[in-house]
Amino acid sequence: MSLANIITLSRLPLLLIYLGFLFSDSLVWRLGGFFLLIILFLLDWFDGYVARRRQEVSDLGAVLDVALDRAVENILWVVFLSIHLVPLWVPILFLSRSFLVDGLRGVALRQGQSVFGMMHSKLGRFLVASRFMRALYGFAKAWIFCQLTLTYALALWSPDNVPILLWLNQIVIAFVAGLCVARGIPVLLDSRIYFSQSST
Repeated sequence: MSLANIITLSRLPLLLIYLGFLFSDSLVWRLGGFFLLIILFLLDWFDGYVARRRQEVSDLGAVLDVALDRAVENILWVVFLSIHLVPLWVPILFLSRSFLVDGLRGVALRQGQSVFGMMHSKLGRFLVASRFMRALYGFAKAWIFCQLTLTYALALWSPDNVPILLWLNQIVIAFVAGLCVARGIPVLLDSRIYFSQSST
C-alpha cells in the first residue's frame, strides 16, 4: 500500500482518539481534542500532497480519500447532534447527500470515470472538481468542526459565553450546508449521462 493511502487510512484511528478527548470532562483534554482535530484535517491535505509528490495518485487513493472524508464528517455530525450542538436536519442533509452522491459516483466509476472526472458540465467541474471549491468546502467543514469542538470545550470553562458561540455556529453551519447542496446538485445532473449509457 502506498504511503499516501496509509496517511489517508490513519485518519480513522486518529478520529477515535479525538472522540475520546472530546467526551472527557476535562477542559485540557477537550482543548487537546481541538488541536488533534486540526491535525486530522491537515492530514487530509497532506495525503494528497504526498500522493502527487511521490507520483502515487490513483483511483484507489481518490476513492479512499473520499470514503475517509465521508466517514469523518458524518461521524462528527452525528456526534455533535448527540451533544445538542447541531440540529437534526444537518446530519440528515449530509448523510443523504453522501449516500446519494457516492452511489452515483459508483455508477460513473464502473464506466471508467474517476471521482471528479465524471463531471462534464462547466458548472459541475467548477463546483465539484475544481481545486478552489474542494479546498473551500474542506476548509469550511474543518472550521465548523473545530468551532463546535471549541464551543464544547469552553462550555466547561465559561458557560456564559456559550450562547454567543452557538449563534456563530449556526451561521457557519448554514454556510457549510449551502456548499454541501451546491456541490451535490451538479453531481445529480451530470450523472444522468452514465445512467443512459448503462441502459443501452
